[in-house]
Amino acid sequence: MDEVFKNLPLAEQKKMLDHLAKLPDVRFLSSEEREKYDESIKAVDDYYSGLYGSYVEGEEKGMAKGMAKGIAKGRAEGELSKGLAVARNLLSMGMSWSQIMQATGLIEEELKPLQA
Repeated sequence: MDEVFKNLPLAEQKKMLDHLAKLPDVRFLSSEEREKYDESIKAVDDYYSGLYGSYVEGEEKGMAKGMAKGIAKGRAEGELSKGLAVARNLLSMGMSWSQIMQATGLIEEELKPLQA
């Protein structure tokens, strides 16, 4: 429970602490009141455990989505870099821009850095 509490957003931690501050001293509760008290504590614990589980699940999904985007971007950049290297070689061999675009699959905007 301590780990769950530490990982909750501050607003949720405050709500939990405010709730706990309002609870009576359990030493003076009857057995019936103590049973109701224990049930309410379990309900709060279940709620925050579920909330934390949802938070972790959302964080994991976000990380996976970010990783997938990063990998895709890295691959695209790598393919562009390799295509430009091939285009440089073809250009040095005297090929025309249209032949280079056809051979590499690159578009004119992607070949512009080679014009310098």
